Amino acid sequence: MKNQIITSLKTPLSLCAIALTAFPVMAGSDAKIPIEKPAAQNGDWCSWLQNKPGTLYKNSDNPYIQEVGINGRFQWQYGYVDGKSATRKFNYDTEEIRRFRLGIGMKFLQFFELSTSLNLEDDRASTGEESDHDIEYADIYSATLSFNAQDAFKIQSLDSLKISIGKHKVISNAEYAISSRHIKTIERSAISNYVTPSSSTGLMVSIDKGRWDIDLGIFSGDSEPEFSEFDTSNDYFYTLRLGRSFESNPRFDKSRLDLRLTVNGDDGKNSTNNPNSEGAYNLDWAGSISFVAEKNRFNLLTDFIYGDNGQASSLKGKPRLQREGSFFSVVVLPSYWLVEDRLEAVFRYQYARAKEAQGIRMNSRYVRRAGAVDDLPDVAEGRGDKHQSAYLGLNYYLCGDNAKVMVGVEYDDFSSDGADIYEGISAWAAFRMYF
Repeated sequence: MKNQIITSLKTPLSLCAIALTAFPVMAGSDAKIPIEKPAAQNGDWCSWLQNKPGTLYKNSDNPYIQEVGINGRFQWQYGYVDGKSATRKFNYDTEEIRRFRLGIGMKFLQFFELSTSLNLEDDRASTGEESDHDIEYADIYSATLSFNAQDAFKIQSLDSLKISIGKHKVISNAEYAISSRHIKTIERSAISNYVTPSSSTGLMVSIDKGRWDIDLGIFSGDSEPEFSEFDTSNDYFYTLRLGRSFESNPRFDKSRLDLRLTVNGDDGKNSTNNPNSEGAYNLDWAGSISFVAEKNRFNLLTDFIYGDNGQASSLKGKPRLQREGSFFSVVVLPSYWLVEDRLEAVFRYQYARAKEAQGIRMNSRYVRRAGAVDDLPDVAEGRGDKHQSAYLGLNYYLCGDNAKVMVGVEYDDFSSDGADIYEGISAWAAFRMYF
């Protein structure tokens, strides 16, 4: 049954097509549209952007379709690297369309919701290739169909019970839980990206009760640009999140604590140590304990991450790659409003260690790509056992969080078995907008 459901969603734009074709048929010719589209008055682009211009239809009284809308985000950025490898100094710069996504959402039959997001660029400028920023379909970032079981079955013992199937953004840590629309740093930390699976097809169950909430998920172990087949050769991985929010107290206006766990179900077949792996999740397991809080103009995110790469020595005839064993990391990310709701200062510190000499990895943007362009194999591979980084940035909000300009600089010190791999500075400038 599970294979049949997933297979029926294989066409890349099928979910969008369902939404678009269902709307005119189910809404009917006399459907009410009880919302007024906000217009840009006197050049007030911000008012237009912040008032949900993507809402195409909304009528809670319609028994068939309650809401239809489109969503999108556009993110451009420039990156510069000035650093040194074990053998020489180098520098590198690039500009690229970081993300361009469009999607459609629909609430229908009172208890169902369709949500999609498509990647519409595959900019290769940061790899050193010539790029003219072509805008074209690349892949499905997420596409889910959700069912509100709590409302449908009137389950009084729960505040919320939602079941979702489709291609999900899979969240393994606190930084990744923040959408790219809202993140305070231009790039997430290296450890955040290292422990996070790629978007994957699967099933999620989300439950809320009072101040407690829990998510359970099962996902395909393969990595596909669209939907996975769920055949047995790819196996699965599993996710758990248990969270609790806290009432206001003298220290914080609001805060929450989350425990996240991501476990590979393939017994190491898709381990990151396997150079032939194409899995969606290539670690044995990883866990995260995070605390986030707000107090007036001050925000704080802290995360402790611990995990295991799995075993590579079972690869017969292959040399040991020293990518096995455990690793851990601490991430601290405070921010402060210098001018409330307008100008924000951000700092992040990451410290990561691994048991083996190649147990952790740097981000691909932009240091590793600089190493590939300048023919520095150790930097391009970006594997080591010790990583310290410190980020400092400013965010200027043009239209609330819907449009902002970001600048940031990060220092990295990365080594393997006591030998320097990379030390240097990365600088960025970015523009981000969404509706």
